[in-house]
Amino acid sequence: MRALLHRGKIQTGYVLDIDMHFGDGTMNTIGHYRCFSVFNPVSHYREAYMDEVKREMDSCRADIIGISAGFDNHEADWGGVLKTENYREIGKLVREAARRNKGGYFAVLEGGYNHVVLGYNALALIEGMESA
Repeated sequence: MRALLHRGKIQTGYVLDIDMHFGDGTMNTIGHYRCFSVFNPVSHYREAYMDEVKREMDSCRADIIGISAGFDNHEADWGGVLKTENYREIGKLVREAARRNKGGYFAVLEGGYNHVVLGYNALALIEGMESA
């Protein structure tokens, strides 16, 4: 995102950090840029978490949206909050916000601890991000 900013390709950026561990390098990389926003949902309840994400994406006005895609908030992982289908919905919400803003979007894998479900969760996010 910084490279896009410095090349004049974007003016604003947004990171939806869905990893259970907030920041993990993101804040060190872009945290001091006023044109970038970073949001990490804090709710420990699935419905409230998804409501936070939806509100953020509904109000997001950025040229590009990045997802810090950590899957450790899955119900079968440390966080115990989200279901696999929630990651698909998050991908869709990001895609819709980016389209509304006539901008781009991407995800960076940050991991997850339960390797049995990690691939399913990553695939669900990608499916949500796919163009319909």
